Amino acid sequence: MKTSYEVNINHPKDLCEIRKEVYPHLTSVFGKDQLLVDASISEAVTNAWKHGHEESSEKPIKLKILFLNRTMLVRVQDLGDGFDWRPYQVSSDVKHWFPEVEDLDENGRGITLMLRVMDKLRYNEKGNECVLMKKYLFQE
Repeated sequence: MKTSYEVNINHPKDLCEIRKEVYPHLTSVFGKDQLLVDASISEAVTNAWKHGHEESSEKPIKLKILFLNRTMLVRVQDLGDGFDWRPYQVSSDVKHWFPEVEDLDENGRGITLMLRVMDKLRYNEKGNECVLMKKYLFQE
């Protein structure tokens, strides 16, 4: 099976095409957690489109998904000005962090999801590119 996928996306709905190729791979390495992993990828792309491109479909969002030895890496890059991601980073163990509902305002919910589901979430300095990392649950 192919181990890397690279595509330019102009709108989050364009994920449907790459999802057809990636979904069997997600299922084989993440089992029933593939839905959460897929939701995290969708959130990263939606954030790039919504905030980075201000919901414009004129500019491409670069999406690259790599299945390495025992880790999946996802890189999402938009052509926007970036954002200050630092307020959304949580220094404690986020897997055991349960925010209050009131703390989950509209901005930041996707980042909270990505932090909870993925093993790592990193942004470049500018804030227009993120990398998601998740270790496999199962062997292929």
